Amino acid sequence: MNSKQSSSDQFMKYLKSVGSSESDINAAAYAVSDDDTVESVVSRLRMEQQEHGGNAKDPSVLHASAQVMISRRDERDPVNHAGASQPGEYQLDIHHSAGSTTRESIPAKDLEDAKIWAQARIEAQGAEFAAMYFPAGGGDSPGTGALVASFDRSVGWYR
Repeated sequence: MNSKQSSSDQFMKYLKSVGSSESDINAAAYAVSDDDTVESVVSRLRMEQQEHGGNAKDPSVLHASAQVMISRRDERDPVNHAGASQPGEYQLDIHHSAGSTTRESIPAKDLEDAKIWAQARIEAQGAEFAAMYFPAGGGDSPGTGALVASFDRSVGWYR
């Protein structure tokens, strides 16, 4: 990802990777409110789908659709959604041997630079596993956001 790519663009790539498209976003009748979270939008999309007798969609498609919808809302109104993720903002979850996970912001905006920075942090902490996320709505809790890449010391970076 380059620094000019918005969070909704990143989430749209993820949506396409799970087998969906822009048409699923456009077909949704639900309008995202200021108080919505990814989880509340997923719930509303699932209810909307059941009300109209549609086939059940894969949960990953619903979640990816909700991420796109939330990120577009945040991009349109950054004053009210100051915690929203910004273009090129990555988060690193480092999984420690004691079972705990810590999250750090990655200062690099380019994906390859972010991986290099992250790998140095992982090695400095002596961790075996880590994951890089593009946060949804500025979420800063470990495990939140769209997974960009995972790291296993025995394999390296993978998706």
